[in-house]
Amino acid sequence: MAIALLELPPSRASRVAYLTAALNLAAALLMLSSLKPGLPVSGSLPADRIAFIERNTGLWWAGWLVWHAAAISLVLFFLVLAGRFRGRAPVLCAAAVVVSVVGLAADLSAEAIYMGVVPELRGNEFHAAEIVGGILTGYLGNGLYTVAGILLTWSGARELPRSLLGLALPTWGAGLCLSASSLLHSADGQLWSTAVLMPLFVLWAALVGWWLSRRAS
Repeated sequence: MAIALLELPPSRASRVAYLTAALNLAAALLMLSSLKPGLPVSGSLPADRIAFIERNTGLWWAGWLVWHAAAISLVLFFLVLAGRFRGRAPVLCAAAVVVSVVGLAADLSAEAIYMGVVPELRGNEFHAAEIVGGILTGYLGNGLYTVAGILLTWSGARELPRSLLGLALPTWGAGLCLSASSLLHSADGQLWSTAVLMPLFVLWAALVGWWLSRRAS
């Protein structure tokens, strides 16, 4: 029933795709600017991260709230695609919806930890909370989003243009690499896989929006 409610006409579906692309682009830019000094990237010291978060609590919260919006828009985008492709692959689309919603729960939980728990901790507890947050968002949340994206791409393979199918391969591949890097606690792997994933996903979502808008016309 939830999928049926999001069977939008192509013109409205394209707006959801564009919104997803825009919010994820904004979130990625914030990750590189206002959030990066507070994250456990390669070469970063816990004391420096703690000091940054203490000095920039409002900015820290704002950055994660944008990531909230980006994650919610991503799941809405997946729901729209599931509504469009479910006639061809109902089981795959239903699985994609369930997987993406579970991914959203993990992702928002991780971001809540970064916002409300990490700033209050120090020492080993601070480090442990960072690890939990990283696993929830990088491995579980991102991994489930990637699986949902693969399922939806598979569901729409007969309808999507070849260019979008081709672009989906490195996009979801980068998502899988990010999940693996997060599980292995590889800061460099997370950095580079995210650097590949986010531009590719933003481009893919925007091109899906363009494709949908052309279908509407």
